[in-house]
Amino acid sequence: MAVILLKNRDCEENISTQQKQILKYALSHGFSVHSTEIDNSSSEILLEERKSLKGFLRSLKPNDTVFIYDLWSLTSKIDELVKIFECLLRRNITLHICNKHFIVSNQTPLFDVLSLLAKQRELNLHPNKTVCIGRPKGRMSRSKFDDNRAEIINMLESGISVNHIAKEFDFSRSSLKDYINSRGLKELADIKKRLHNHDNNKKIDKLIAKQAEKSEKECALIAQI
Repeated sequence: MAVILLKNRDCEENISTQQKQILKYALSHGFSVHSTEIDNSSSEILLEERKSLKGFLRSLKPNDTVFIYDLWSLTSKIDELVKIFECLLRRNITLHICNKHFIVSNQTPLFDVLSLLAKQRELNLHPNKTVCIGRPKGRMSRSKFDDNRAEIINMLESGISVNHIAKEFDFSRSSLKDYINSRGLKELADIKKRLHNHDNNKKIDKLIAKQAEKSEKECALIAQI
């Protein structure tokens, strides 16, 4: 079943604009929408206290498809987005973020999801910065470490120290540490641990087994699985 979720409070676009954009997106991708739900809860309160959003997530069934206008339709908080993504992916629910033309599913490359969360993190840190052509003012310039970004995240995820990474690539430790901190790479590495590689179903089972005790309690607060 394909369902639209509209945000009716603390949002950047009104419901009409959200709905038109989502329907246009769904039509262009060959989807037939079955129902539309509205979340009236405030994004200022904790996810566990947002009754209408929790009710919507509980109502979803395995293999459903959800369309939202943008990430703020769920929440802008990175830790809460990770919880929601985890619970959706556990039930093989596909999320379409229509304004970004981005799909979160068990087939989405993990690094693409990490990049999405990294952009949201940067937006949270600089909420008044607007996106424009070229490099926006206040945005970080390209670093010599960018070419090794994926490898650095993988090594951090594996528990390898900054000292060892610096020696491995012949980098300055202090410069590498500044790069890791400014880009939030340790945070992304931690998220990568939690989401793991959903391209591989065997790895999903392994992740669920390892994190069952911790994740089951968190997911129960938003979706009874």
